[in-house]
Amino acid sequence: MSKNKIIDAAIKLFSEQGYYRTNMDDIAKEANVAKGTLYYHFSGKGELFERIVTDGIQMLMDKIEEVLRQNEDPDWQIQTIVSKHIELFLHYGELVHIISNEITNGIEPDILERIVALKNKYIAFVADVLRYGQADGALNEMHCELAAAGLIGMIQSASLYVIHHHGKGTVEELHETINAFVLPALLKKT
Repeated sequence: MSKNKIIDAAIKLFSEQGYYRTNMDDIAKEANVAKGTLYYHFSGKGELFERIVTDGIQMLMDKIEEVLRQNEDPDWQIQTIVSKHIELFLHYGELVHIISNEITNGIEPDILERIVALKNKYIAFVADVLRYGQADGALNEMHCELAAAGLIGMIQSASLYVIHHHGKGTVEELHETINAFVLPALLKKT
């Protein structure tokens, strides 16, 4: 499908060249579609970028909701949430790079405002997960929004480090290291 080819090409180019230096001609060429086809699906580069970021964040929220529907103990849920983040961040490394690094690089103010709101919604979503664990008595008292932002930031940074520094850590080491930080900080000692 040409729309998926366009999105894949845009992710690749935004990640490699940055938002500002990528233009619609580059995306059409990379996707091997006519420029008219590109504009049939997206009105411009900003709309395409917003779609990529929105779909990426929604995918993360959907995966975490899957984990939460399983009625397991908080230790397992947190490890699985960390695991899902790492899995998605490593699999979609270009997308994570875009979301974390290209957010303010020449993006139209109205699109930037919507993307920042969406990222804040995602942090609030993870904070609600932590709040639920606090209400259950399984998690320590903490400022849930700050903890959620810190957790997401740590996973993002560590995952990008592994992606960009081949041989400087395995996926297993990434899981172990993040869980070594996260579990003692979040879980109440029994």
